[in-house]
Amino acid sequence: MQTDNERYRKMASLAQVGWWEADISAGYYLCSDFLCDLLGLEGDTISAAEFINMVREDYRDQIFQEFRANSSIHKDFYEQTFPIHSKYGEVWLHTRLAFREAGTGDNGGDRSFGVIQRVEAPKEEEQRNALRRVNDLLRRQGFISQSLLRFLRDDEIESCISDILKDILNIYHGRGRVYIFEYDKTQTHHSCIYEVVSEGVSAEKDSLQCIPTDESKWWSQQILSGKPIVLHSLKQLPEEAVDEYQILVVQGITSLMVTPLMAGDHVWGYMGIDLVDTYHEWSNEDFQWFSSLGNIISICIELRKAKDRVTREQSFLKNLFHFMPMGYIRMSIIRDEKNQPCDYRITDANQISTRFFGNPLQEYMGALASEIYRDPSSKLDFLVDVLESDSYKEKDEYFPNTGLYSHWILYSPEKDEVVGLFTDSTEAVKANRALDRSEKLFKSIFANIPAGVEIYDKDGYLIDLNNKDLEIFAVADKSDVIGVNFFDNPNVPQDIRDRVRDEDLVDFRLSYSFERAQGYYQPNRSSTIDIYTKVSKLYDNEGNFNGYILISIDNTESIDAMNRIHDFENFFLLISDYAKVGYAKLNLLNRKGYAIKQWYKNLGEDEDVPLADIVGVYRNMHPDDRQSILDFYKEVRTGNRKHFQGEMRVKRPGNKDEWNWIRMNVVVTTYLPEKNEIEIIGINYDITELKETEAELILARDKAQMMDRLKSAFLANMSHEIRTPLNAIVGFSDLLVDTESIEERREYIQIVKENNDLLLQLISDILDLSKIEAGTFEFTSGDVDVNMLCEDIVRSMQMKVKENVELVFDPHLAECRIISDRNRLHQVISNFVNNAIKFTSEGSIRVGYQQEGGELEFYVQDTGVGIDKEGQSHIFERFVKLNSFVHGTGLGLSICQSIVEQMGGQIGVESEPGKGSRFWFRLPCFVVVSEK
Repeated sequence: MQTDNERYRKMASLAQVGWWEADISAGYYLCSDFLCDLLGLEGDTISAAEFINMVREDYRDQIFQEFRANSSIHKDFYEQTFPIHSKYGEVWLHTRLAFREAGTGDNGGDRSFGVIQRVEAPKEEEQRNALRRVNDLLRRQGFISQSLLRFLRDDEIESCISDILKDILNIYHGRGRVYIFEYDKTQTHHSCIYEVVSEGVSAEKDSLQCIPTDESKWWSQQILSGKPIVLHSLKQLPEEAVDEYQILVVQGITSLMVTPLMAGDHVWGYMGIDLVDTYHEWSNEDFQWFSSLGNIISICIELRKAKDRVTREQSFLKNLFHFMPMGYIRMSIIRDEKNQPCDYRITDANQISTRFFGNPLQEYMGALASEIYRDPSSKLDFLVDVLESDSYKEKDEYFPNTGLYSHWILYSPEKDEVVGLFTDSTEAVKANRALDRSEKLFKSIFANIPAGVEIYDKDGYLIDLNNKDLEIFAVADKSDVIGVNFFDNPNVPQDIRDRVRDEDLVDFRLSYSFERAQGYYQPNRSSTIDIYTKVSKLYDNEGNFNGYILISIDNTESIDAMNRIHDFENFFLLISDYAKVGYAKLNLLNRKGYAIKQWYKNLGEDEDVPLADIVGVYRNMHPDDRQSILDFYKEVRTGNRKHFQGEMRVKRPGNKDEWNWIRMNVVVTTYLPEKNEIEIIGINYDITELKETEAELILARDKAQMMDRLKSAFLANMSHEIRTPLNAIVGFSDLLVDTESIEERREYIQIVKENNDLLLQLISDILDLSKIEAGTFEFTSGDVDVNMLCEDIVRSMQMKVKENVELVFDPHLAECRIISDRNRLHQVISNFVNNAIKFTSEGSIRVGYQQEGGELEFYVQDTGVGIDKEGQSHIFERFVKLNSFVHGTGLGLSICQSIVEQMGGQIGVESEPGKGSRFWFRLPCFVVVSEK
């Protein structure tokens, strides 16, 4: 007998019907006998990938997508018709889902059960296309519903959108990208916020941020006007879309489809798909499906934004109530069976409220008022008043547990609900009480303060005054002056009255005459006092002016004392200025104190410079001297020294390298470093004149000593120099008497003549030197013919020149005349020539002159022995003889130097040993010249 199972198998085989069971998580199908036979399976299972490969190629992607959707989403409906390659050739199958079963425990994942039946293949191409189209539409419709379901279920909207974009890209085979762009609020820029690309296509999201819409005007106009862009080929772009064409070509895009994303009637962005290197003929179904997905994404994003806003607002309000710096309590009214309020419950409160109640939040959160208070009736009545009121109510509450005062604002947001917000008013209450005490204290101070106080209204009428004011102004009773007007007081000048009216704060001093006040009020004495008064305007809390307050002090005795102090101070400053003595007193640690003007002046500082910028700095003091006073201050701080005295150099104002001298005396008077006090007193006085006088005296002493030495040397030298020619004259004069030879006589006469000339020159030099020392050396200026002067000297000196030496006058101007002293010029040039003759044995001696700017230079140049560098530096000093074997006093060149310098010129020498010397002097003079 056949079993039911065998009968079922035969019936299924005859009906061409089978069943399948899919393990979604494992990815395989368990098949019935019919299906195993049809698919040619050796066992009873087949993997999903193997089954997809058996589907005909043009249906394979569709079935694969449906399988993926069936795996990721709990679909309760699934039905498809498609062809497969079976062992019997191509056959068509129709399958549908019967039911789903969720896996539990060790049973694995979800399982799906369905039936499958072999059906007749569509006989005509039109039928096959219609079937394929229906399947595609069903698949797309399913994709839309799956996407919407994912949005509703998935909190991760970012990953959800990315997955949907990936699925869109997978539907269209080929390489490309799917993206979403968002406009800014002004729709002037747009940015890519999502992008999915296929393998081998570059991602552009990072470079597509904040792109101006003006860079693609046609594209932006289309999208912002709510129109889609569907291009099978870039050739469909209009002529005005030149920029768009260039952008798309660079990216290798061949076909694209873009749909605007709307929020109400506002375009907030767009979604698009670009295909690269593949052309696609977009159908109406393609666009409708793509547009529907765009609408779903747009709606879901807007819903999610709205949800996020609501969540943020709810969180904000919750945080506001719980974290705001004030107490918050929400109370619900409890009603009895007669609908009358009988109690209330605390339904919410923030943490700050615990500081007022003094109990943890959990002890009163959710509690009834009757459980917290012994008699809550008064509080309940107040809450009922709040419920019945159309506005809020305020009240003050004291918490005995914590000793805090609070100020409440209560309102009813809805029926039988009352919200209370309260702040800590403890300090305000204490301040009010302190204000009451202060008011009493003020009244006491006002009455007894040792200064006169007067209060006037805004028109200047006196409304109150204190006891001291009665005493100062000799008033017997308040009633005698209440009502007088300040601006009528004859003792107050008009300019002060105007200032009091115009300014908020005025102070002034007056010589107040009681005799002048007669008629204004009746003072009980007739003298004059000196008063100091401050006037301040009074304003209320809203800034409105409402009167004046005057505070007056009788300064009569103080002013007398101050005058005496000022007289003494002026006298002291006068002495200080005359004696150039400065005084300062300060704390060395913080360098605060005071100093008189002369102290600043002695240190080369302005008197408005802070002491802290002077003491310990001394920027005008000589560096060598500054260090000694700085070292003293260091030792003072350690307690090792208490006194300093020294002479210091201070830079002279207006002079870079000149210094004044001061003597400084510093004494430590208080040494309390533990109290941050080291008091010092410093006195400085200018000793510049004393130092200069001392220097002049030293110079005069040194000069006198030098003159004494020079006088001794001069007498010793002159006695020798005079004795030498005298001895020669006397000796050869005696020989001249005794000799009979004419030749010897001539020789002796020549020697006597030469020594006479030498002695005459010596006496002349001594006389000139005496005149120079006595300051009686005379100069007589006149018209000097320079050419004639030089010719006379050369002519007169020719006889003295040695045989192998030539004395010449160098080429010169045809005419040259100056205003000068001819004799002194002759004396200097002759001296130069005499010296050249003495030291030149062969060659030449040249006399000449030349014009150098506004000066005329005379020179004598020889080819003699020359002078070394050491000799040149001393050649113009007195009694200097470079060759002791040559006749001379050593005074000639020194006298020449004095003559030239007194004539306002310069003198010098240029020489080289063995090659000769060139002596010159220059005179500033007006020169009249002619061409050579």
